Amino acid sequence: MYIIIVGAGTVGYGLALELQALADHEVVLVERERARASELREELGEMIVHGDGTEVALLEHVGARRADVLIAVTGEDGVNLVACQVAKHWFHVERSIARVNNPRNERLFRLLGIDSTVSATAAILAQIEFDLPEHTLVPLMRLHGSGLELVDLHVLAGSLAAGRAVRDLPLPAETVISLVVDVAGTPRIPTADTVLAPGDEVIAVIRSEAEPELRALISGVPVDAGS
Repeated sequence: MYIIIVGAGTVGYGLALELQALADHEVVLVERERARASELREELGEMIVHGDGTEVALLEHVGARRADVLIAVTGEDGVNLVACQVAKHWFHVERSIARVNNPRNERLFRLLGIDSTVSATAAILAQIEFDLPEHTLVPLMRLHGSGLELVDLHVLAGSLAAGRAVRDLPLPAETVISLVVDVAGTPRIPTADTVLAPGDEVIAVIRSEAEPELRALISGVPVDAGS
C-alpha cells in the first residue's frame, strides 16, 4: 500500500514511522517547512519530501496517481481539507483521511467528501463522556458512506428504556441494537424480547441525526433540553 502523509509535525512523524514499519507499506511524508523537512530528511532519508501538500504539481511529483491513501495531519484544517480534496478529485486517490483540529469543522469535511476525519478533541471528549454517567451516548465510529454511526449507550434508571423490552422501545428509524452488556460484564446479542435494565451498556448502529432522540430515550432527558 502506498500512503502519502501531508504534515510532518509530531502526529505526521509518528504516523509515518508506524506505517513504515508495517510490511508492504510504502510511505512518503510531505512537509511544507523547509527547516523541518531538512531535519527529518537526515533521519528518515528520501521518505521526506519538502513541499506544499495542497499543490497538484507536488502531489504529482510524489506519485499521488498511484497512492492508495492520502492522510493530511497538519495543524491547519484548511490545508488538510484542500490536500484531501486535491487527492480525491484530481488524482482519484481511493481514500482520504484528514485531521480536524476544530471539531466544528468535522461536519463540513464530511459534506465535502473527505472519507474519514480524526479529531483529537473529539476523541478526548468521548473518553471523558464515557466515564461520566450523565453522558449516556458516546459516538464510537462512523460507517463510511452510509450516514450511520456506531454508538455506546448506558441505560439510566428512570429512563424510558429502563425495564422495557427492545420490541417495545420507540427507537428512531434504522436503529439497530447489536449488543447489550449487563452490569456484571456479560455480553449478549439482544432479541426483541430482551429487557434493558439500568446500568446496561448498549452498542447500537444509528443515523447520525438520531443521536438526540436516542439520548432522550436512554437518559430520560427531553430532546430539546440542554445537556
